Amino acid sequence: MTPRKPLGFGVKLAFGVGAVGEAVYIGMFNTFITIYYNQAIGLSNTLIGLAVMLALIADAVTDPLVGLMSDRHRSRLGRRHPFLWVAPLPLAVALYAIFNPPESLNDQTYALFAWLAFWTILSRAFVTLFNVPHLALGGELSKSQHERSQLFSANSIFTYLSGSGFAFFAWTFFQGDRERASDGAMVPGQLDPAAYLPLVMLVCALILISIWVCAAGTARAGRELSQRTDDQPKFTLVYFFKTLLRTLRNRNYLVLLIGYFFFMIASGIYETLNVFIQTYFWELEPNEIRWFGLVGAPAAMVGALCSPILMRRFDRKPVMLGSLAGMAAFAQLVVNLRLLGLMPENGDPLLLPILLCNAACFLFCIGLGGVAIYSMIGDVIDENELVTGLREEGLFYSARAFFAKASFSFGHFFAGVMLDFFVRLPFEAVPGQLADDVLFRLGFMAGPIMGASAIISLSIYAMYRLNKERHADILAQINARASEDPAT
Repeated sequence: MTPRKPLGFGVKLAFGVGAVGEAVYIGMFNTFITIYYNQAIGLSNTLIGLAVMLALIADAVTDPLVGLMSDRHRSRLGRRHPFLWVAPLPLAVALYAIFNPPESLNDQTYALFAWLAFWTILSRAFVTLFNVPHLALGGELSKSQHERSQLFSANSIFTYLSGSGFAFFAWTFFQGDRERASDGAMVPGQLDPAAYLPLVMLVCALILISIWVCAAGTARAGRELSQRTDDQPKFTLVYFFKTLLRTLRNRNYLVLLIGYFFFMIASGIYETLNVFIQTYFWELEPNEIRWFGLVGAPAAMVGALCSPILMRRFDRKPVMLGSLAGMAAFAQLVVNLRLLGLMPENGDPLLLPILLCNAACFLFCIGLGGVAIYSMIGDVIDENELVTGLREEGLFYSARAFFAKASFSFGHFFAGVMLDFFVRLPFEAVPGQLADDVLFRLGFMAGPIMGASAIISLSIYAMYRLNKERHADILAQINARASEDPAT
């Protein structure tokens, strides 16, 4: 067999550029969907949370489904590239539809909910239609560990930079008060529905350009990859769910999944509340909120770089528990301090620097923990190989994505219900004019209630038992068995 030529810089760059489309979609959707539909349009947070939950549950199912489809697909473009060419246009259409519901639906609550749910489910499906084949392409473009590291490093760099750059631009775009058409009140730009159209059009253009650049730049290399599909087992829904559930037989993996369930509930609450906390609790202007994105990217990257160093010194479990404890603490620290009367007042020059430092610490812990948890799953896969004789990376990582998105969706739904029935946030609220009791309940939900779920997650993760000594023993047994097997 002729050795494959090293990948050129252009292929690696094009592969990384593809991450921009997904990053700006996530930035637009996750940041603005709740405040747009609740405060600018007037849909209850419960129904918004339900729509997002339905979309994420569907997304959890489509992840492994699309993976199996792309594994089995054959075409003159290669296995993965037809998905890369097809996905961006319907994704852009779906995102445009989400942020441009017909005006005739504004007074029809359930019709508006149906519109949001339908297009959100479709948009998540089209993200998956690109994302899963894109990541799979990165895994098979090269068998060199170094080149693979370069591909996924480029993917991560473009994700962080485009995500933070989009956040900075979006909030800069919304700065300055605008007149809300429904009541004539002067409000920040993110509360005016008419302000969203130019930003959404920009995001749609970025989705189309970045993903098609990725597809074009990697097309030749993709056509040269193997399209062998005869060794794949026949796919059925029974096979799909049986393989997912089989991963739960591994005790350490089950601990990781249950712990992640409560962690993702806390994450769903955080994602839902964050824009409300910044807008109403801290009363930040868009030109102040924009700095959180620029602070977050380098902090997360530093955390990701530090994680392997700390894991080599302290093992995976202590690093993971320490990062999770840090996330739980920094996610609610400043809110709890405000509830106790220990933070500067809104508008104080010290407030924004304190919030930015706290956000940097929070995102550093996310970068630290993200690497640790992926490494722990890799160790569990080795343990599974020792027990079953099978290498099943795709199964374990896709099963984790399935259960993670299901629990994350519940966190969004729970937060929506609490905003309506516990916080009782009114429609078309104006920053600085909310009652003190509403602000207290909003802070209590973003502080102690969210923190409780994170603490439960921490206590479950503490039951993980696969340390570096046990992992070294597992690898030794696998290698010994391989040396004794003449077929290996």
